[in-house]
Amino acid sequence: MDGKRQRVRTRALPRNADNQIYCDHQDCQPMPPTFRRPCEWSKHMDKHDRPFRCHEPGCNRGQGFTYSGGLLRHQREVHKKYTNAITPIVCPYTDCNRSSGNGFTRRENLREHLRRRHRHTDDVNRGTSTVVNPWITEVGVPDNHLPAAFVDNCRDDSPSEILSEANDKGHLRNEFKQLLEEVQEQNRRLKELEHTVAALQSAIAPSSPLQLTKQYVPS
Repeated sequence: MDGKRQRVRTRALPRNADNQIYCDHQDCQPMPPTFRRPCEWSKHMDKHDRPFRCHEPGCNRGQGFTYSGGLLRHQREVHKKYTNAITPIVCPYTDCNRSSGNGFTRRENLREHLRRRHRHTDDVNRGTSTVVNPWITEVGVPDNHLPAAFVDNCRDDSPSEILSEANDKGHLRNEFKQLLEEVQEQNRRLKELEHTVAALQSAIAPSSPLQLTKQYVPS
């Protein structure tokens, strides 16, 4: 955790006239969101501060990450750190240039590669087998569409690989949750703005015709 984030977290919580905790960051003005608990405010401030930063020499990622999982994934995928215990995920076709080397960082990337480069589809032979196939579950390709030598190697993933995939899925869920919270927050602020605009329009609207002085009508 860098010094900037530490200073932000130790300062007094900003409170409005109603004693509610609110965000005082300039990006959330002039209608800042409010929070019931300090932890909610702290989590929100991470979106502004992005306290988890990459300190690798020459890294052009100037903007930090909102949570530690994003930084770890960046270090693993961009800087190839913490990958010694992870089995490389490579293309099963030996004549493909992605069948060797570092391979892919995630199975989702391999699935996309198989679909684009080798014309595989997720619905190939779907429903033709009653046996649960772990490779179909992970990559979306039936065994009979893969090289035989590779199928045998895909049966048992190492514990470190399984843990890595579980962590990736957890990070994706966290990212989705954060994005959902941001959308909900924007919707709430939009509704408040609509109410404010409606109130202003009501205040400056001309008087109703029923309230105007009745015009003289000859008898």
